[in-house]
Amino acid sequence: MTRGEMTAKSILVAVLLLLGSNGSNAQPSRADSLKFMGRAVTITERELDADGSFPLGPASICVEGPPQRQCYTALEAFRGKPRATVVKLANDASALLFSVESYGVSGWEIHFALLRPGTGKNLENLFPHRSVPNQSQHAFWHDSTISGAPIFLTAEYVWGPDESHYGEHRYMISVYARSTSMADDLYHDYYLEDRYMTVRKYALEKADVLASEKQEILARLRRRKAETIIERSRRVV
Repeated sequence: MTRGEMTAKSILVAVLLLLGSNGSNAQPSRADSLKFMGRAVTITERELDADGSFPLGPASICVEGPPQRQCYTALEAFRGKPRATVVKLANDASALLFSVESYGVSGWEIHFALLRPGTGKNLENLFPHRSVPNQSQHAFWHDSTISGAPIFLTAEYVWGPDESHYGEHRYMISVYARSTSMADDLYHDYYLEDRYMTVRKYALEKADVLASEKQEILARLRRRKAETIIERSRRVV
């Protein structure tokens, strides 16, 4: 190869590298087969760091148009393993449950967002900021005696004295219900309805914490609902 040919080749490589770098540090969007309200769902992960161990920026999710593309970007720390599923909220309403992980070796956090089309280019998050440790469980439950909308539950381990990381722990149970407006009877954002720590200890690898605590969880929620009805009736009087 002549010097002129080598020079031309070097210039070509430099141009290709320049064109291939757009400064966004984002990998091409991965279009899943998931559909939401008849629209395609796209999840984007940023490219990995120099060690190839973790993305350089937060993950995002978009619902493609028409009428327009609407997106949600996770908080800065949450970058890995983004996932999404469709959750039915009512007969005529659904949402996207989006989860993404922070960096960690033996322990990390998982962020949850419950997304609906919002105004402009944004997806609206119906959840308060919510993240749980990797040693946790989460679930949606449907119980019409509690709420017309599904309730969201998490079980997070509580590390007590003389306990190993991956061993038996007590768990903090949190229940989120979807609020309603007394004026229009419409459902709005989720809020924390109840929280308690289990009496029993569980090893997450061997036990389903939420299923084991289901009777206690529902009993507490029914008591709270009865108390709320009594309180509202007093206000009316």
